[in-house]
Amino acid sequence: MKFLKLLFCTAVFSFMASSCSDSGNDSDNNNNNNNNSDPNPAFAMTWKMNGVQFNRNNTWGTNESTPNLFTYYPDAEFIRLQANSTLTVGDGIEINLILKRTDLVVGTYPVNNETDMVTTHIDLINNSNDVSEWTREGAITITSINTTTKRVKGTFHFKTSDDREAIPYTVNYDITDGTFDYRYDVPN
Repeated sequence: MKFLKLLFCTAVFSFMASSCSDSGNDSDNNNNNNNNSDPNPAFAMTWKMNGVQFNRNNTWGTNESTPNLFTYYPDAEFIRLQANSTLTVGDGIEINLILKRTDLVVGTYPVNNETDMVTTHIDLINNSNDVSEWTREGAITITSINTTTKRVKGTFHFKTSDDREAIPYTVNYDITDGTFDYRYDVPN
């Protein structure tokens, strides 16, 4: 008799647990989602620069988007995903992914020196030197967007040069294996 009670209780518990579990579907109205469950990943952005691994968050150590600093990227039209060095990691390396709000859908967006200030773009800033870096070629791929939870994830890669127009150009920085996972439009 104890065995039957135990079996019955186990069956009831299993049924209740499966009925109450999250279906895993956190999609937005466009049904574009990929596991947006972790609100605070270890690093908002990761990449390799000339083969060296970098793992960063924004200035405040979170995965929240930051306001645009320049008027040619107005917040009403663009979202800025920033990853930069901190007081403990003072190498001066900063990457800004600038996502045009009209491009905020799953897809791949090419970047080069022509996309600067007009559409989705990537900027690398090396504050440790005085050389301007120009994004010459690359792409940002949005793999997941959830407009309900305001979460965007994806990958990126690009190459920079200190000469905006030279053909062929010398690659100063080759950024590969880039990933990002940010919350955007976070209320202050």
